Amino acid sequence: MRIEELKNEIEEQRRKNIKLFKSIPLATREDPLNKRADPILEEWREGSKILKSMIKELQKLEITDNKTNFIEKNNGKFVNGFGEATKRNITCTGYERAEKRNAQAILSFMGNR
Repeated sequence: MRIEELKNEIEEQRRKNIKLFKSIPLATREDPLNKRADPILEEWREGSKILKSMIKELQKLEITDNKTNFIEKNNGKFVNGFGEATKRNITCTGYERAEKRNAQAILSFMGNR
């Protein structure tokens, strides 16, 4: 299963990052700018970037998996404007216009217009 493999890869990358972070030397009087730590820091940063991208990918996979499970469990029901769970579609044109107007107002408020 892809999700489990990705979780294992994430754990392995976390272990690597923790090991690298713990191995970063501290600044001393001889090396006040801590130049010895630069290569280790670069490697740690690259590992962190990889870890973040793997976590994003895992979240996307889990969301798509949850969406399919939710649709299967939901059986086409949704919550109407009165807070009732129903299978009936709202066919009133006034409601559809108001819904579209509200959606446009929300998008313009968020700046995505």
